[in-house]
Amino acid sequence: MTLSNRCFALLMRSVYKKIPILKEYKQSLSKSVEKSGVIRQGHTIVYPSYKKLFYCDKSTGEGFFFRCKAIKDKGKYPVVIFHHGNGLHRAGKNNRQMDEFTKLIKKLNQNRCHQVAIHLDAACEYNTPEHSRALDGFIEYLQNTYNNVDFDRIYLAGISHGGYACVYEVLRNPDKYAAVVISMAYTFDEKLMTVNKSYRNPFIRNLTDEDFKTLSGTPFYISWAKDDSVVITESNEKLSKNLKEKNKNYKEKIYQTGGHRIAYDFFKNSDWDTWLFALSNQNK
Repeated sequence: MTLSNRCFALLMRSVYKKIPILKEYKQSLSKSVEKSGVIRQGHTIVYPSYKKLFYCDKSTGEGFFFRCKAIKDKGKYPVVIFHHGNGLHRAGKNNRQMDEFTKLIKKLNQNRCHQVAIHLDAACEYNTPEHSRALDGFIEYLQNTYNNVDFDRIYLAGISHGGYACVYEVLRNPDKYAAVVISMAYTFDEKLMTVNKSYRNPFIRNLTDEDFKTLSGTPFYISWAKDDSVVITESNEKLSKNLKEKNKNYKEKIYQTGGHRIAYDFFKNSDWDTWLFALSNQNK
């Protein structure tokens, strides 16, 4: 290891020693508020335009970390809420969701919108009542703080496990979201139970015909690669088949190759943003 590398390693070690562990940090946050809501953590040298925030649910002491770049101007602006994949699951420092979110930043910055990157942590999971309450709480925070949220243009986006989160969140709140963009996502399949035990969520289930009917009321843009894992490919094909039959605003981009990494090309190079920002609850 070179001298510069050793110096960098020592520096990072000293930084991480100062970061409180997730459980203790969340307990201190939950004690600092009188009611459920968003707690501001301030700025950071890592993506300084994106504030560190935490939504605390007083009834459970649980919550989600967020990073947010808000629009402060008067008017009405859409909200894009991004969900990261399982590779960042339980990282817990409110930084690592930016590893995937950076793939969207260039196109989001070309459109005036509130940008939100949620961080799944050790206490709360996607597709739970806490997840939905956190999204509601954060949208309320944006409105109370800036008074400029366009409630007809609240969008969801997600990669892999985050795409799964978007699908099931729409099922919980089918009239809330104007459109959804997901890449390399999946919907539940019994095969996943043998792949990863972290998917043992009491709220997860196979999608029914009635579920597909509900989902078809919200525009989806989905992308996947044919050489991705069998479970993910099959679930995307099933979702695609059911949505394209029922939704005039459905769109898809299929990659022949690329495996479970095509989201990086999709979010950087496709037309998802043009499609997304043209949609609202008024024209569903």
